[in-house]
Amino acid sequence: MAATIRDIAKVAGVSVATVSKVLNGYTTVSKATRENVMRIVTDMQFRPNTAARSLVGRRSMTLGVFLTTGLAHPFFVSLLGGIDEALKAKGYDLIYLSQLSAHPDYNFVQHCLSRNVEGVLVFGFQRDQMNFEELLNAGIPTIFIDLDRTGSRAGYISSDNAKAIVQAVGYLKELNHRRIAFITGIPGSYTGERRFAGFLQGLSDYGLPHRPEYIAEGDFSRESGYAAMQRLLALPERPSAVVCCSDMSAFGAMDAIRDAGLSVPGDISVIGFDDIEAAGNVRPALTTVRQDMYAIGRTAIELLDKLIVDPVQPSPEVIIPTELVVRETCRPMQPEAGE
Repeated sequence: MAATIRDIAKVAGVSVATVSKVLNGYTTVSKATRENVMRIVTDMQFRPNTAARSLVGRRSMTLGVFLTTGLAHPFFVSLLGGIDEALKAKGYDLIYLSQLSAHPDYNFVQHCLSRNVEGVLVFGFQRDQMNFEELLNAGIPTIFIDLDRTGSRAGYISSDNAKAIVQAVGYLKELNHRRIAFITGIPGSYTGERRFAGFLQGLSDYGLPHRPEYIAEGDFSRESGYAAMQRLLALPERPSAVVCCSDMSAFGAMDAIRDAGLSVPGDISVIGFDDIEAAGNVRPALTTVRQDMYAIGRTAIELLDKLIVDPVQPSPEVIIPTELVVRETCRPMQPEAGE
């Protein structure tokens, strides 16, 4: 027989009202009591009902999504389109769960349990941003997007970030560039690390020099791209091309190049990453790596559904191919002497 809220209260030595407060995210309960109740909830595999609690055996058909990027993020429209297609095909509803994620006492598991979600998507978090161990250990089916976390009922999906940058470096090598710089993403982020690894691999694969001064730290934003490009332009020998970890940082780099009285691609070639809508609308139009965020959204729901209906489903680790979209921000160079 499934555990009830009264069973949880009895084992925890607290009132039913206290258990209810913990499950519903009230912060008036002490940390020790909350942790004790949540440990018992996990041990007894308690799943509270929300809507239609009396309909024994019925699934909630509800998924949750944790976001930190916000609904206005350029990725989200395309990602949501893929998610929506799969939700309709599978018959799920989706609810937004991130409102309380910044609270110091926030608990992923109790939030999921209180909303009776069958599984969750996690998107926009960095590795050190939140402690996901409780969520992984609770056995709640979970798919991480752009974050390489796995568990007994958890996996992830992402673009082939490293291979995409290798291809970008190879394209610049075809154009005879050898002085290639790189503007990074957020330090410690999964996508940023994979893209940087791809840059180093690309330099190695194509016999290009690795110059540490050509690595400029950014954080995916336009502002960081601008500041990073300014540092690169101040070098005694500036790069002939720069690969950026995002389209937004590429836009910032292009701004800095123009403000320095230089041109793209006349003086410096630029490659972005993402292919957000604005990439094709800026002038010159940005050469960039296209991520198929629609496919990632659709596949994430399909993977999550498999974890929900099959408790022994292996943890998925899915990598989606990318495409280099050649537009107007790269130009060929004359081969250097001796080549």
